[in-house]
Order: sequence, then C-alpha cells, then structure tokens
Amino acid sequence: MFNQRRITITEFAERVGVSTATVSRAFSDKGRISDKTRERILKKAVEHGYRPNVHARNLIARRSDTIALFYPELRGEEPDYFLAEIMLGINRSLLPLHKTLQIHPFDRDSDAKAMNKYLDLLLDGSFAGIIVLGETIGSKVLVELCRCNAIPCVGIGPAPAPEHNAVYFDNELGAFLAGKYFKDTGRRYPAFIAGFGDLGKIRGFKRGSTGCAEEPLIIDGGYSFRHGTLAYERIARDCPQVDCALCANDVLAIGFMKAALDDGKRIPQDIAVIGFDDISLARYFNPSLSSIALNLYEIGEKSVQIMQRILNGELSIVSERVECDLILRQSS
Repeated sequence: MFNQRRITITEFAERVGVSTATVSRAFSDKGRISDKTRERILKKAVEHGYRPNVHARNLIARRSDTIALFYPELRGEEPDYFLAEIMLGINRSLLPLHKTLQIHPFDRDSDAKAMNKYLDLLLDGSFAGIIVLGETIGSKVLVELCRCNAIPCVGIGPAPAPEHNAVYFDNELGAFLAGKYFKDTGRRYPAFIAGFGDLGKIRGFKRGSTGCAEEPLIIDGGYSFRHGTLAYERIARDCPQVDCALCANDVLAIGFMKAALDDGKRIPQDIAVIGFDDISLARYFNPSLSSIALNLYEIGEKSVQIMQRILNGELSIVSERVECDLILRQSS
C-alpha cells in the first residue's frame, strides 16, 4: 500500500528534538549547522520516512511552471483519441498562463503498491500541479497521494461527483440518451459493445432502452477498430436479430460499422450505430457516426481552470460537470 500521510517537518523536528529551522538547514545546506547534527538529522529522516516538502517550497517560490498529466495508458494498436482531445484542451489552456504540459502514462492495471513508485516524483518539486485522468485503481491512488501530501491535483473522470477537485462527466446519462433514442425510433433488439469500466454506461443504456422487445445484449469489446470488427462478427454469428448498437467509444463504433458494411448491411436501415466520446474522426467516416459528445476539449479546458484556482490559493473543493449530448448523424 502507499503512504497514507507524509510526516510533516514539525512532527519530524519534535521526534528528533530539534527546531524546524535546524531541519531545514540540514536539508538545504544553508545556515549554520554542524556536520554531526546534519548527519544525525539525515539518518533520522531515513528511519522515520521523512522527506522535505520540496514541492511546497518550489510552489511558494513559484519556480515550477509545469503541469503534469498522468493517465492510464491503453496497450494496443490504436492511439488514444479520447486522451488526445482532452490533452489538446489542457495544453492550449496552459499556453496563455505560461505553463507547460508534461505527460506521464502509467499501466492501467497498476495497483496501489505499483503506483507508490511515483511518490518521489510527485514530491520533488518539478510540478506546479497534477492532473489525473481516469477511474482506474492507479488513478485513484495518485489522487490520494496528492491529497495526503498537499499537492495541487485535479481529477478527470465520470460521475458521480467526486470528493476532490475534479472535472466529471455523466457516462450513464449519455448511454441513457442513446438507449431512449433507439427505443423511440422503433428499434427492438439493442446491443451494447463494452470497453473498459463501463458499468455506468450499461446501467444507463438499459434504462433508456426499456420498452424494446429485449434487454440489451452486452458484448465485450475493447478500444480498437479491430475490437469493433470482432464485436460485429460475434453479433452477426450469434445474434443476427440485433438492429441497433451503442459502442463504448467511437473507435469501437467505426470498426463495428466497417465490418457491418463489408458484410452487406445497410446503416442505419439494417442496424443503427451510436458511438461514445464524439472524437473528431466520428464526423468524417462514411456514414458519419452518431455519438455521445462528452465535449473532450472543454474537459481539458476546465481542468486547467480549476488548477489555476487552486494555485491562486482557493482551498475549497471545486468540481465542474461537463454536460454530454447525443449528436445524431447518418449512422442512426
């Protein structure tokens, strides 16, 4: 497990029996302090797990102009289009603030122990603040590490509203809108092509499609064009009655549609398709892809706005909700 809370300089000084000023001198090599006292303090620091809060010093001095983006990396053959559009919003919002963006991917399957290796990086003072994307275990650990060590941090993830500074979006509502649209337009046999961590989307899609002839068929998908193709092939083989599909992301949806078209299906007459995220590529495929727009660029912008408020000294929790929309195009 990771450290729940880093020992403060005051607590460490009390345990060692010296003043906080003496501790500061021992680590900074500034001011009058004997070699013997410095050596004793540094040895005790190792024993007690004390690290000087270089991050806090640098933040006070405003020496760091770098914002770090940590995100769970997809392991596969496709770029992460979802991340790319959020990153664009972050980077362009940082430019007028004279801040730079540094990106740090991590394994999406990382547990708490694996993520603890980032603690020294977070504490070394290189970053003015941290933006953390996702709802993986690793993402949650990073947010908690920042909270416990007073590091400015903004999370990005799905609803429900988090208890920390964050930009959040409502995947469940978006999926509900898609399911309701299919039901209202007379579709009878819906399917949901899943990606990662899609329980909210599944709940919403089931609610929205209530009244169709059958409950939605749930198909394991993934995040690539190939996964979308495989999902269509499974439906064509095992469930040919499916007449509409919500895909957990637009890349899945485009792979799904390409396979359906190659199989002689008409879209949307034979099978209607809606994607998720509304990446730029969605509107340029033929037929153009209907999608749940999460307004990814705006998510990036708002994360920077919240970070700037934190860096300006606003201590209250700030959570911003970005609304999602059902964008209808040729595929549905």
